Amino acid sequence: MSTTRKERLVAAVQEDLNKRTKLEWIEGAAALKHERFEVAGALFDCQANTLLSQQEVQNRLDAYLRPAVTKEESLNVDSEG
Repeated sequence: MSTTRKERLVAAVQEDLNKRTKLEWIEGAAALKHERFEVAGALFDCQANTLLSQQEVQNRLDAYLRPAVTKEESLNVDSEG
């Protein structure tokens, strides 16, 4: 095996070792510096047995806690017109 192939295999194994289930991430919320309910909210649509990496969980947390702001157009009922 070439060195780069070995490195890729090691990286893939390491990545698999760092993946956890939804419940494990919720229970270990302190490692992410968040509350358990925040992690649970971010992962609400994941299956219980799905393995998630820390980066995937962090991305979901960011999207859950800081949703994209969209300006809604509203009709001003007080204006004459």
